[in-house]
Amino acid sequence: MKKNILLPLAMMAGLSTTAMSDPFYNSVPAAYQDVPQSVSGPYIGIAYGMTNVDSDFFVSPTYLENVDIDYDALMLQVGYDFNPYIAAEFRYWFSLSDGDYSLASGFVIPDSYKDFNAWGIYLKPQYPVTEQFSIYMLLGFSGIHVDGQPGWYDDLVDDVSFSGGFGAAVNFTENISAFVDYVQLYNDRYGYYDPYYVSYYDPQGTDIYTINFGLTYKF
Repeated sequence: MKKNILLPLAMMAGLSTTAMSDPFYNSVPAAYQDVPQSVSGPYIGIAYGMTNVDSDFFVSPTYLENVDIDYDALMLQVGYDFNPYIAAEFRYWFSLSDGDYSLASGFVIPDSYKDFNAWGIYLKPQYPVTEQFSIYMLLGFSGIHVDGQPGWYDDLVDDVSFSGGFGAAVNFTENISAFVDYVQLYNDRYGYYDPYYVSYYDPQGTDIYTINFGLTYKF
């Protein structure tokens, strides 16, 4: 019984000695003593983005076509960490090559869907699970441009949309980290109106998302 009592007392005494020996310990509220004390500041990053565009659109009042396009894209980012839990970020994507597309009809239309680019502005809530690993969300809006089919429509998408995503990061050093995330750039549904203003409420619309693998450098 004496041993069971003495052990907690010894541990408490050791903790008290540690606290007294640290002149800054008592100046920090207990609720904040375990919070990561990373310094706020700017950061930049670069990533490879696997980008997919999936679109359903009418080529006539009675025929709904589908196109699925894959792009290899480069993503550049610049951001600012206000504290360990919140940041703001700007991103820019652009395609590295022509889009790899397939139409449900099987047609091949030369020089179609060649270019993709997008920008995004995000608020970035983040949570440091450990000193080396963190998870985060992206909440904001984006502007997207996707080339269309020559002679039919110049742009498949040229619009601004709400955008969001989630991801995770691993710190290698105080300045360098790697990340992977998923970002929904665009999601829209709309009806079709023919020249006689007859509405066809079929599921016409476009979805665009990107999966990014990158590196970040914090100043």
